[in-house]
Amino acid sequence: MKKIMMPTLVLIFIACLCVQAGASDLDMACNYKRYGLDPANFFIYLTGDTSYKQWRIWPDEKKVRPGKAPHGSFLTTYVNPAASRSISNKTDMVLGSIIVAENYGDEKKLRDITVMIKIKDYNPDAGDWHWFQFAPDGTVIATGKVDTCIQCHSQKKGNDFIMTAPVK
Repeated sequence: MKKIMMPTLVLIFIACLCVQAGASDLDMACNYKRYGLDPANFFIYLTGDTSYKQWRIWPDEKKVRPGKAPHGSFLTTYVNPAASRSISNKTDMVLGSIIVAENYGDEKKLRDITVMIKIKDYNPDAGDWHWFQFAPDGTVIATGKVDTCIQCHSQKKGNDFIMTAPVK
């Protein structure tokens, strides 16, 4: 019995660690209840020790690619681990997905940063997305159910309100 029990306990322990590691990726990247939807706190979270710049660049891994209004002439789009898994699985973004777009002007100088975070039951008519827009220094430009974001992104309602690339 002891010969079977010890390896089983070790496997259960490892499985728990793996499940917890997967959950911590998601929680650390998107737990708005922990970090709050206060824009100043959220900006600190995004740019802190585990900066969004460490996330996957999407859609084609190019650092800076051509963009269009209102985002700017050039942009770079980052996705957190939850969003990256959704992209890989070719599904709508799971709750907790975060998409960060660095928006650049004609001279490729950072103009502002826009963020989408998917929150359960936040705004079902707009895919449950919450938007932030920050100046490069973290000054808040817009936050919440931003009408201009919703109006534009609603063109891609069938693509989970995402303009960057197909998600399914």
